[in-house]
Amino acid sequence: MSHYIRIPFQDLTRAYENGSVEKRYFLDVETGEILPIFVDMIERGANTADAQRIAGGVGTRYFLLPHKPKGEGYGEMEDFIETVSDLQARDSLYKAIEGKGAFRRFREILAIYPPDEERWLELKFTKTDKVIDDWLEKNEIVLEETS
Repeated sequence: MSHYIRIPFQDLTRAYENGSVEKRYFLDVETGEILPIFVDMIERGANTADAQRIAGGVGTRYFLLPHKPKGEGYGEMEDFIETVSDLQARDSLYKAIEGKGAFRRFREILAIYPPDEERWLELKFTKTDKVIDDWLEKNEIVLEETS
């Protein structure tokens, strides 16, 4: 049985990017809401009503959204840097991903090299869109146009 919902695709990609093992997102196919559940809060006994409500409807009303695996973003940056042809840009990007604040510095350096920045964003969006598209298909969820 397919579920037809009205929700911007971007909301699903945002939940994918922001989700983690500790913070999971569920899509309510009846309302189109994306509901965050903090695992540590449930373990401490908080938010049990929401957790029980969702648990009772998993796979029928509530669908667990995928989340980007921890560490995948860093590996993606390393793989991308290998494809950068400008040696100065490549060297700067490698230095940028060392230590704390790597993601911010990576984006700042990429902004200096617009063609590479475009390639990075296209690669990132394409990969994320595929994950979400595959998840929607697997769960028989169809997005209707939103205005």
